[in-house]
Amino acid sequence: MAGEISAALHDRFRIEDHARVCASLVLAIAQLAREHRHEDAAAFTRALWSDPARPAEVRVGAALGWLCLVEDLVPDTLRAVLAACATPELDRVMVSVPWLGRVDHDGAGLTHILRGMLDPDPFRRSVADGRLWAEAEGCADDPPF
Repeated sequence: MAGEISAALHDRFRIEDHARVCASLVLAIAQLAREHRHEDAAAFTRALWSDPARPAEVRVGAALGWLCLVEDLVPDTLRAVLAACATPELDRVMVSVPWLGRVDHDGAGLTHILRGMLDPDPFRRSVADGRLWAEAEGCADDPPF
């Protein structure tokens, strides 16, 4: 069942032209992959965040997904992508992406989430061991759409 859902999300991603919807699809793919141990999702998200032709929303969504899927050190190339793409303007745009709203408990937005994920503190560790999505109300059992 998870494989069919993942395939459907990938199919929709390939034809979707709205950047925020694509970002949501990428985050859904990453969440499903994390829950069901789909090994190929890390490569998928990395390809998206490293592709300069992709919209900032997709690149940042893919970066967030990748950070939740791997325990690797954050590469300088990812930090550069986030430095270029994660702007206050993008922060305002991305507030409508359901997954970010589910983990942004204090209203600080994308910048706060990224800062927490990039720093080796308890927030980052909660991402690495899966608590970020698991504790975010509705994410695991009640998709936001």
